[in-house]
Amino acid sequence: MVFNVFYGGILPKRKGEIEEWLKRIFFGGCKNEYVVYIKYRDEGADVLKPVPGEFITDVRRGYIFIGEDQIPFHRVVEIRLKNGKLVYRRTENPRSSL
Repeated sequence: MVFNVFYGGILPKRKGEIEEWLKRIFFGGCKNEYVVYIKYRDEGADVLKPVPGEFITDVRRGYIFIGEDQIPFHRVVEIRLKNGKLVYRRTENPRSSL
């Protein structure tokens, strides 16, 4: 079973959970309180880059929009409050490395 960390507790991961979180942040009027960590490739290595919530211009159809850039939901690894508290973490799918 796959799990996510949620405000200090652990909840089972549900399909579409990342979309629910991103929409809650974007449409809930509190996007300035969050930082979304996106997985990028840099010289063959995965790197997490922080994206402050206020830079997100839209959330729809499986993508986060940051200006003209579209970032697919599957690249979102973590969501944290600006004080550093973890609210969401994507867990690795053990089958994805096969």
